[in-house]
Parts: sequence; C-alpha cells; structure tokens
Amino acid sequence: MPALAFLLLSGALTTYIAWSIGANDETMAAVGGSRILRVGQAALLGAALDFVGATLLSSNVEETLGQDLVPDIGLAEAAIISLAVATWLVAASSWGWPVSTTHAAVGAAVGLGLAVGRGVNYGVLGEVALGWVVSPALGAAGSWLAYSAFRRFVLSRARGLYSRCRVEYYSSYVLLLASSLTALSRGGNDVANATAFLKAALGGSTMVTVLGGVGMALGLATLGRRVLESVGGKLVDLTPTSAMVAQLSTASVMFVGTLLGFPLSGTHILVSSLVGIAAARGSPVNVSELASVAFAWTVTFPAAGALAFALTRAYLYLA
Repeated sequence: MPALAFLLLSGALTTYIAWSIGANDETMAAVGGSRILRVGQAALLGAALDFVGATLLSSNVEETLGQDLVPDIGLAEAAIISLAVATWLVAASSWGWPVSTTHAAVGAAVGLGLAVGRGVNYGVLGEVALGWVVSPALGAAGSWLAYSAFRRFVLSRARGLYSRCRVEYYSSYVLLLASSLTALSRGGNDVANATAFLKAALGGSTMVTVLGGVGMALGLATLGRRVLESVGGKLVDLTPTSAMVAQLSTASVMFVGTLLGFPLSGTHILVSSLVGIAAARGSPVNVSELASVAFAWTVTFPAAGALAFALTRAYLYLA
C-alpha cells in the first residue's frame, strides 16, 4: 500500500477511535445528574473541553503508551490496535456502558503483541495496572473524606432553607469549575488511547493529536448522552454539593496523573468518587447499575485484546 494511503488510513482510524472514546466519556455526568445543566448542554461543554485538553495535555501520556508499552510498532500494527479499541468502545457506548478506554487500548496492545510474538513491556504494563487500582481508591477516599468535612463544617452550619439553598447554589459554580478541569484532564489522558500508537508509528506528528481532539469532541457531542445519563442519573442520587465534592476528587487525581504521564481510567475514578460520596452521605447506591459498570470494566481488557489478536492473525494471514 502506498505511503499516502497509509497516512489517510491512519488519520481516519485516529479520528474514528477518538470519536469512540468521546462517545464513552462520562466526565460531565455529575453536572447533568445534579441538574445544573441539561444533559445535552453538559455534553457540548464537555466536548469543547475534551478538545482543548487533548491538544494541550496529551504528550506525556502519549509517550508512555506509544513508546514505552509497545516499542517500535509499525503503521499497520498501530492501525490494528486502533481498530480493535474503536470497535469495542462503539459497541459499549451503544449499550450505555461507561468502560475504560485505557483498559481497551492496553488490552489491544497486549493482544497484538501476543499475536505477532513481540514482547510487551510488562514493567510498564504493571505500572499502568497499579494505577488502575490506586487511582479509584484515591478518588473514593478523597470524596468520602472531603464530603465528611464539608458536611461537618459547612452544611451543619447552614441553618434554614435559605442558607442551604445558597450553599447548593454556590456549590454549583465550583462543580462546573471542577468538571471543567476534569474534562481537560480526561481529554489529555484519554486521547492518547487513540493517538499514541499511530503517532509513534508516524514519527510524532502533532496532526494526529489534533485529529484525536476533534474526534473526541464529536463523539461526546453526538453519542455521549447515554453514558452521561447512565452514570449521572442512575448510579447515585446527586445534589450540587455532593456532585461538587465527587468532581473535585476526580479532578485532582486525573490532573496530577495526566501531568505525570500516567494513563489512568477516568471512568474508574469518577464512579469510585460517586460511590465514596454515597458512603459518606449514607445514601443508597444503585447496585444493579454498579454491577453493570463493574462487568464492563472486567470484560473490556480481554475483549479488546481478543479483537486485536484476531485482527492481527487475519492481517498476517492475508499479507
């Protein structure tokens, strides 16, 4: 295949997988779930912020995934990883599952490595897996501690309906700011799952990152509403104050992790933060919805890996 055809294929796949990631981005779920903005408005705001974060904050995470996890991959191999990830994420989004794009990308890379007999850097894989465990725990613990302190020092002193309404009102502004920071971080972190492998294969072209940012924005604006409703409206009952604390905890973990170049699962962190809020408030969690989320997390890594393995074997057979 001519070099120009490979380039066009790479650009199309990058945009496609980024669109899939954006469609599965539930960052603004707390904003929609607490009814500060309509779900459609929350999706549009998140789309714009995803694009900015993708273009400005993605380089460190792209390096971790594209250069360290699977060294020296070719353009065809990068395309196979991207196609496997995108196929799985589109299917999950159509079912309303908030899956981890990081799980999908890493699973696909491992599947390709097994299919071609090329060793994956399991040291890097171990660091990524550790992040998958530690970051949700930090999100849950942070939201639980923050809400407990907020309830003791702020909510307990808000006497009467008027004072309580003022607390909720001002909390909504902080929630919007925290959600915006989270969306920027998610854009910078998650776009690497679409762009890192293709960008490495193409020699670090910044146009790949731009295409990824555009794709994420379009995905969230067009198909992301179902996932926003799934996480924001069904998992736990949210108010502006509780949503604010959950989003602050998520934003802190995601922003630091993105700057340090760790490919984190924003879905894990946000859902765990919401569960931490529910525990602090003593409010019920929708167990069936949480079980659905947990199931999606569990199957994503092997599903994407199996897709990549099968696609690689088919490519090698036909090549």
